[in-house]
Amino acid sequence: MRKVFIGVGHGGSDSGACANGLRESDVNLEMALAMKAELERYGVTVGISRTRDENDRLAEEIRECNAFSPELAVEVHNNAGGGDGFECYISGKNQTARQLAERIEAEVKRIGQNSRGVKVSTGLGWVNKVKAPAVLCEGFFLDSEDCKVADTAEKQRRFGQACARGVLGQLGITVKEQEQQEQPAALADRKAVQERFGFDDSTMLYLDGYRFAAALYQRLARTK
Repeated sequence: MRKVFIGVGHGGSDSGACANGLRESDVNLEMALAMKAELERYGVTVGISRTRDENDRLAEEIRECNAFSPELAVEVHNNAGGGDGFECYISGKNQTARQLAERIEAEVKRIGQNSRGVKVSTGLGWVNKVKAPAVLCEGFFLDSEDCKVADTAEKQRRFGQACARGVLGQLGITVKEQEQQEQPAALADRKAVQERFGFDDSTMLYLDGYRFAAALYQRLARTK
């Protein structure tokens, strides 16, 4: 059984960074749920620190993650401070964590985001206290032009799916090249289904978890 744990930064009374109509806690959750759905589509067992907007203390995330005993652990965050680009933090003590960070970075760059690199931190609790190889991703800056890379729920889901592909690569699970090439079309089908049937975001996230979600969206989008 392949196991991955996803930590979802902030939540509840702690919104994290807020700018340009975006709340980091909401963005983190959108990305994390998309990442979870994509991993599960490939048969990975996924633990996650929260699935809705609720208080989610870092100490509790770390406790839950260690109790889950995953092969890999990813914490989802986004940034503020007027900068630009993706960055990923590791403890520097684990080569597997560095490989994971570099794989996620490569997939994020494939969807058009630039990168500030993989960085070592001795102070971040997630990368230093989680027992499994752990990374903390900062996807984009909410308070600069960088926000355009993920300023809609659809773009945020695409970001989460990119992170999932990096994790799958580290697990040795092959993502079919055709599926990667068809990603924009799949997103268009998903959007068309949501608009046509008036599904809310919660319903769409539920459908995303279906193993054959892309095929379902394609069929529904083209049915007259």
